Amino acid sequence: MARISGYTKDTNVSKGDKLLGSDSSGATRNFIVGDVQKFLAESNTAGSSSSFTYKYNNGTLGSGQAKFTLSSDNTFTSVTSLKVSKYNYNEPDNPLNNALALLAGKNIIIYETSNKNNFGVYKVNSFNVDSNSNFYNLSLTFQTGNGSIVNEKVYGIDIYAESGGDKTYAHHQNNASDTWTINHNLAKFPSVSIKFSSSDNVYTNVGAFAGVVYTDSNNLTINLAAAESGYAYLN
Repeated sequence: MARISGYTKDTNVSKGDKLLGSDSSGATRNFIVGDVQKFLAESNTAGSSSSFTYKYNNGTLGSGQAKFTLSSDNTFTSVTSLKVSKYNYNEPDNPLNNALALLAGKNIIIYETSNKNNFGVYKVNSFNVDSNSNFYNLSLTFQTGNGSIVNEKVYGIDIYAESGGDKTYAHHQNNASDTWTINHNLAKFPSVSIKFSSSDNVYTNVGAFAGVVYTDSNNLTINLAAAESGYAYLN
C-alpha cells in the first residue's frame, strides 16, 4: 500500500467520495462524505448554543426526539405547539436545559435538515418543563413557512434572526440575590423573561412575582421577593 501522501489530491469533492478512517471500535472503515455531512447536520455538531436538532416522532417520545401538535394537516402552517427532549439528537449525555431556555419569547425557525425548503417560522409564546422533566413544551404562533412535516425526519431549531431585527441579551445571575442589576446596552426597554436555578420553567409574566425597573434604555433592575440565582432573558 502506498503512503497516503503519495496519492493524487482530489480537488473536486463530492458527496459520493470516501474517506478512510477508524470507527469507534477501532476498525478501519470507509466513510462517505455525504454520510458525514448528514451526521453533522442532524447532530448539530458544528452548531451554536441556540441551535438544536430532533427526530420527529408522532408516537411515544424518546431521548433526542420531538413531537409536533398540528391543528389540521401536516403542513408547517398547522403547527401550534412542540414538545422537545432536553437532549439533542445523537447526544444522549448532554442535557440542554439552560440552552433551550434561550428560545423563550423568541422567533424561531424549524426546518428539515435534509431539505431546508421545508420550514416554519414561529413566535414562542410560552416555554415550560413538561410533567416528564426530560421534555419541554413550546406554545407556538405560525408566522411564515413552506412544506410539510414528515414523521421520522430530523428537524433543526434555531433562533430566527431577521435582518435588522431586534437585539437580545441574556444575563446570568450567578449569586443568589433579591436584586438583579443588569447592564444590557440594547438601547431600548426590553421585555424580560426569567429562569431560576431552582426551576426548569421560564417565566415570561415577570410582573406576577417581580418588579422590573428601567433605569434607562441600557440598564434595568429586577426586584424579587426572595434571593434567587438564574438567568434573565431580555428581548
